[in-house]
This record gives sequence, C-alpha cells and structure tokens, in this order.
Amino acid sequence: MRSKSKIFRITELQLEQLEKHLEKESTNFTDFIHSLIQREIMQDAITVKPPEEEKPPRIKTKIVFDVIKRYQKTDPSLLLELSKIGNNLNQIARALNIIKNASVDEQKKLDILSIFLVLKDIQTGLEQIFPALPEIKRQTPERLQKQLSSIALSEEDERAY
Repeated sequence: MRSKSKIFRITELQLEQLEKHLEKESTNFTDFIHSLIQREIMQDAITVKPPEEEKPPRIKTKIVFDVIKRYQKTDPSLLLELSKIGNNLNQIARALNIIKNASVDEQKKLDILSIFLVLKDIQTGLEQIFPALPEIKRQTPERLQKQLSSIALSEEDERAY
C-alpha cells in the first residue's frame, strides 16, 4: 500500500513539458514517477528477469588439422644403452640423497674422488655415444683440480671436515 508522498517544485516550462509528455504517453503522474523509479533506481537491484526470446543457436566452426607424425627409426641397441644410463643416473641420485641425510661420521667414510671419477666415466661414455652433444663443463678444469686436491687433503686430515 502506498502511503507516503513526496512534494517537489518545478518551473512553469517543466510543468508544461511534463503534462504534454503524460498526455502523449496516456498515463498519469503517479504511474510515470513509478516507471522512472523502476528504470533509474531499481536497475542496479538484483531481480529475476523474465525469460527472453530464444536466440538462435550459435554456430561453431571446427577446423580440423591433419597431423602427420613422422617417426625416425631408432636403433634398439641405442635405446637400450640410454635406458641403462638413465637407470644408473637414478641410482646415483638415490645414493646421493641417502648420503645427504646420513650422519657426518657416515659421510666421512665416502670416497668422493671415486664418485667424481664414476660420473666422469659416465660423461665420457655419453660423449662416445653422442659425439654431437656438447661436453658438460660446469667449472673450469683448474677449479675442478683445486676442489679435487682439497678433497684429497681432507681425506688425509679429518680436521678438514
């Protein structure tokens, strides 16, 4: 039930324009104000809209590409050797993780120089299988030699740990 009222002032010209508009739309002032409120104020309110007319279904076009897979014939013995190398690397990684978590006394018992030599043999083996691969060098030979000599010193003197 509408029990509230609101009074506002307008000029003579605005009044004439308003009355012409109401007559043209064949409505009264109250319905006009209600439609303005509905349009301007209530547009931000969340309401359920009536269903719209069904739109025609959107047509999707599908582009199909033919993918041609070209497999190179690979020597099975090469694949077997690569599998063995991968297996060796996994075993090395597992052993290094065990060593990392071992006690300091257990770590002192390791011969790190022989571990480096095994890794170097693996690298040499890879270079023989794949001569096109670049040689892996993470540091200069002088730096590597210095590290190896410090390891040799630490093996002689346990205070180096």
